[in-house]
Amino acid sequence: MADNKVFFYRGFPLIRSGDKIYYGSAGDAFTTLLTIKDTKKIADKDVPNKIMVQMIPTNMNDAAGMKKARKGEFTGFYEALDTANIWLSEVLFAE
Repeated sequence: MADNKVFFYRGFPLIRSGDKIYYGSAGDAFTTLLTIKDTKKIADKDVPNKIMVQMIPTNMNDAAGMKKARKGEFTGFYEALDTANIWLSEVLFAE
């Protein structure tokens, strides 16, 4: 039987599918997609090294939302995930 655990980081869900990690809720106005571009070996394990982060609106027909979309490439998983958290928090919880 599949293990259906959902992991959370700073209140947002993390869902991995291959080299893609979805961070955020599909029910919110925005979510982020982290794409692992490169890995490096550490103690015989492949660890994400270069990661592209994209903040995208969940409603692609929203022109105002498309203007707030962001994209960047980061070195290290923590830097990428922390940036995704900052971007989501800014757009979802802005006054």
